[in-house]
Amino acid sequence: MSHLPVYQHREKILEALKNNQVIVVESPTGSGKTTQIPLILNEAGYAKEGIIGVTQPRRIATLSVTSFIEKQLDAPESYVAYKMRFSDTTKGETKIKVMTDGILLMEAKNDPLLSAYSVMLIDEAHERSLNIDFVLGLLKNVLAERSDFKVIISSATINTKVFSSFFNGAPIISIKARQHPVEVIYQPLKKSDDRDEIYIRIRELVGRTANRFPGDILIFLPGEFDIKMTLQYLSEANFSHKLLLLPLFGRLSKEEQERVFIPTPKGKTKVVVATNIAETSVTIDGITTVIDSGIAKLNYYNQKNFTSSLITLPISQSSCEQRSGRAGRTAPGRCYRLYSEDDYNSREMFTLEEILRTDLSEVIIRMSELGIFDWERFPFITRPKSEAIKSAEETLLLIEAIDKERHLTSIGEMMVKFPLLPRHARVIVEAMYRFPQVMEEVLIAISFLSTKTPFILPPGEEEEAKAAHHTFNSQQGDFISYLTIFNSFTSHATKEEREEFCKKSYLDYPTMVEIFHIEEQLSEIVSETGFPLTGGGSNQDFLCCLAAGLLQYVCIKSKRNMYRSLSVDQIFIHPGSAWFKELPQFLLAGEIVQTSRLYARTVSPLKREWLDLIHPALRPRLLGAKTAKKGEKEVVRKEAVGKSLPLYGKEFQLITIGKAKRSMVIIPYEELDFLYHKSKSSKRAIRNYPSTLMWRDHYIHYGDKLPTLLNLRGKLKPEQGILASPPAGTFGMDDLPNLVDNLDHLLAFCRLKRKKHLGFVQLVLQNNGQYRFSSTRYYFEALDTSIYALSNLVDEIDRKKSDKEYQKAKGLLNELVTLFDE
Repeated sequence: MSHLPVYQHREKILEALKNNQVIVVESPTGSGKTTQIPLILNEAGYAKEGIIGVTQPRRIATLSVTSFIEKQLDAPESYVAYKMRFSDTTKGETKIKVMTDGILLMEAKNDPLLSAYSVMLIDEAHERSLNIDFVLGLLKNVLAERSDFKVIISSATINTKVFSSFFNGAPIISIKARQHPVEVIYQPLKKSDDRDEIYIRIRELVGRTANRFPGDILIFLPGEFDIKMTLQYLSEANFSHKLLLLPLFGRLSKEEQERVFIPTPKGKTKVVVATNIAETSVTIDGITTVIDSGIAKLNYYNQKNFTSSLITLPISQSSCEQRSGRAGRTAPGRCYRLYSEDDYNSREMFTLEEILRTDLSEVIIRMSELGIFDWERFPFITRPKSEAIKSAEETLLLIEAIDKERHLTSIGEMMVKFPLLPRHARVIVEAMYRFPQVMEEVLIAISFLSTKTPFILPPGEEEEAKAAHHTFNSQQGDFISYLTIFNSFTSHATKEEREEFCKKSYLDYPTMVEIFHIEEQLSEIVSETGFPLTGGGSNQDFLCCLAAGLLQYVCIKSKRNMYRSLSVDQIFIHPGSAWFKELPQFLLAGEIVQTSRLYARTVSPLKREWLDLIHPALRPRLLGAKTAKKGEKEVVRKEAVGKSLPLYGKEFQLITIGKAKRSMVIIPYEELDFLYHKSKSSKRAIRNYPSTLMWRDHYIHYGDKLPTLLNLRGKLKPEQGILASPPAGTFGMDDLPNLVDNLDHLLAFCRLKRKKHLGFVQLVLQNNGQYRFSSTRYYFEALDTSIYALSNLVDEIDRKKSDKEYQKAKGLLNELVTLFDE
């Protein structure tokens, strides 16, 4: 492998490392940093002085890197080995150790100076994950104590100066990989939030490119739905017979993901439609054309209400460059950007670091474990916000992991034995102390929560997959369904039988194997602590035990289909849950995520009498909690009381409403896209100004909060016009064709009684089982109510007698659920 660019700079790297404790090696993706630097270090004798450590941000890379280095060295067994959560192949003779960055953090407890290592390579440092930033801070402390210790920071050509500065001017070794020229062509959309225009433009570009240029095509889109829709548009094109169409996103099985690497058949053009996983994590040879939507989904954690959000927003300039660079690896190429050059120039230079947008509780508890209690002064390369530290501390205090002096409690000391999120570890400790009779069930549930969902929806087989998943539904909720799936999987003795079970059940086999191994490893840890591994207890004990660790996700119903937790109100059950239509008075969620609204995922019902058993303070806090809506006063800052409100460099008109003469900001419909993107890329959250959307002299969401208004971006369809009123009458199964015909009006604009005010058409399921259409002021209320009614309607329709109506209702339900997920 000595032909790779990094190996050609062997002497330069070794000379710099000899004269410095820390060096930064920057070069484009695919130049050999990950595989060649460990080889160079081994040849130079660093393995004789200690272990050569290599950290990786992802498990899949840990495995592949280990295998690659093994083949290069042709060394004895275990000379090169890997260690990651729940899997360890290292032995006493291991000299090159590839590990996830989280493993290095865990090892630092027993070996704070990392004395077993002579040198540490921090790979993919440009990703700036939370663990990478924590590792860099620990290494800075180790370097101050060990003059013999060496560190190499490996990064793509993204903001490497920040690493050099952090390590006191460490030298940067820039290695140029052969990169062919890439022509960047800006093709902005007329409406950046119009999905149909995106799909049509991509189809046009693929048709034009596949006929004119050699090589394959890579398309970047934000998520699974857009990928599937684009593939559908391309498959219907008159040139589709010339294309090999392949999706690439996280929920695909390992086998389906690896299909992108198969050679392109002669006479065809391979078209890979991917999320940002293809930016730096995956290198696909033969790509000469990139089509870049310019957007991606990023996770954000709300420090105030302990919820996660997956937000679609513009990518940074550095990510734009990474994407375009995919087209020039093997030949000259081109990149079509579906946004303007002015848009590109206005974007942030780099992606916001994970430490500024994630839950810090896992890092904080590890710091306490390491005896680091002055969290605010720890040398993070980017200092986290004080609110984020306080939020993490509040979580850890609530689950009794730390005391007020920030030291681990006896519960916390037991929790850190498990390589899990603190909430999940707390559930296992609760089983140890109070619910040993459900330990086996708890470990299964936590294993499911600790990895990606095993449920897959292969393109073109969504209906069959959902039907298969439905067979696992339990009247006692999703956590019980996890037990059923796990027990069914493990009941099959051979690998072939388990693969067949997963295939038939539309479950991802590698994910199920991972869940199985996680459960095994957790069981080993529990056994090592001396606690018995027993099961067979009641579902009540099982759910109460889960709730004790997931206290922030215990919810009470506040309205017909709305819930609140200890910290947030207006939570809805996700349609994917078996309990979406049941609406229990109390429920436990595995997580609460924010898309268009707050949704509870992995839901099981709880009973009122269980609350005291879960936690003594839970009942009074949950039953006595006032919703944020009632207790919150809309306050406008003093500078907003004038005639206009400045937002991101633009002025927006203010009007005065009500007897209290409250100020409200008017947001023109045309400005939604601008404000949405600015608010998501800003480091400061937009405030809850009273606001209204203005379209053609009509008010929409009059008096609602500004963040809610911005979430309407890309969802409204004003071109459909305005209905004078919703379709009249009530409908039953005897009038099914008429009911289904009128479904075309769902979510359409509808006039309200107040002049110039518009609402939305919704479908309502009445108590007598009949259906009717009505109007509501709020889009998301119409969406939630309609999904609930449509779910019942689809279940009621007899497919044998009314397949046409069934297909239309089911298709519309799937569309609404997609909007629900965004």
